Amino acid sequence: MDMSGLPEGANINNIEIADDDSSAAPNDLEGFPPYAAYVARSEEIEELISLTSISYALSQQLLLSTPPEQFADITFDNLTPERRSFSMADVTIGEILGISAEWLTYGEYAQKTGQKLQDVANQAKADLLGPVRIRPSDSAPVILWPPESEREADFKAPEIGFCSIKLNFTIKANATAALTFDPSDPVQAEEAQKHFLKSASSLGNVDEVVKRAKFLLFRAAFLLQWTSFEVFLRETIEELLARHPQAIIESAGKKESLSYEQLFSMTHKLSSIESLRQELIDMEIERLRSNGRSIHGMINFLKSAFRFKRDPYKAWYVYKDKRHEATYSTLIDIKERRNTLVHEASDARSAISGKEGQGLSEEEYVKYVLALRSVAYSISSSVHFKEYEVQVSNGPA
Repeated sequence: MDMSGLPEGANINNIEIADDDSSAAPNDLEGFPPYAAYVARSEEIEELISLTSISYALSQQLLLSTPPEQFADITFDNLTPERRSFSMADVTIGEILGISAEWLTYGEYAQKTGQKLQDVANQAKADLLGPVRIRPSDSAPVILWPPESEREADFKAPEIGFCSIKLNFTIKANATAALTFDPSDPVQAEEAQKHFLKSASSLGNVDEVVKRAKFLLFRAAFLLQWTSFEVFLRETIEELLARHPQAIIESAGKKESLSYEQLFSMTHKLSSIESLRQELIDMEIERLRSNGRSIHGMINFLKSAFRFKRDPYKAWYVYKDKRHEATYSTLIDIKERRNTLVHEASDARSAISGKEGQGLSEEEYVKYVLALRSVAYSISSSVHFKEYEVQVSNGPA
């Protein structure tokens, strides 16, 4: 039963669909590799959403039911260097400039050591503080700092009236570290839960963190779905051009030409005609993508070069028992939302607080994915059931 041409007024609830594991499933397109790969990628993304959403829900429930004081004894200071990971971008280097040696008057020496001035003078006269010199500028007696017991082996005293400067470097790195626990061990499992909840609680208010986490999850999943759809279109065109290489001529134009040098390179020194065909296919796909339309450019190429009997844009999907059309404008809207999410991702915090045009709700995500799947199915159905035609070239004009 072909559902792609279902009338707009049809009752969706009255349609009987075979189970997924039935060999009688309608319009099984597993025989078309690009669509099979697209479905597999989509299922992986949906699995990611399910697993992550469950993790969010469990974390939220545990955080709300666990008193904060239970995290007081949890620290992360005992991590060994072997378990830390960071890149050069995570390292900051600071400089600390200090005086390593200088000549001090009795008063300065007393202030630095916390002694009385007279005690310092008496110790200096008894030669208990090391070298004492007379400062030429004012004839004041001065003592070398630091004391001899604190000097390094290669210490060199500065001239009177000058000091030695020491430059120290401090290196800090924002590192990540893996916490390893055995979940089958009840004691370790409880400890692991405390550590993970401690990390989660440090992110901020529970409800706000969950809200932001969901936004980030659906944004990432949506961008993956869009990329997967692009890959599907590219692989579909590649598959059709491999089946019908003459379509390359119709697409690129009969006046398009290649130099001997290009042919030599594209055929691996004239050794492989298959290599030339693949290179031409890749060039044509890249040409279609470079026109700025990307997805729409590739779909329109499929419509024109292979003359689909059914317009790929005449697709539909059902969301909460209501039928929706997946039209050309639908894909335009999805593309614009994709661009917004990519180019303004740095402003995501304001997006979840209600900034118009950037948020991505679960409902929007589901509708977008259903629309993309519908168009992918429509295209794949036309190819799989050979509901298209290829124009035969009559040779050079």
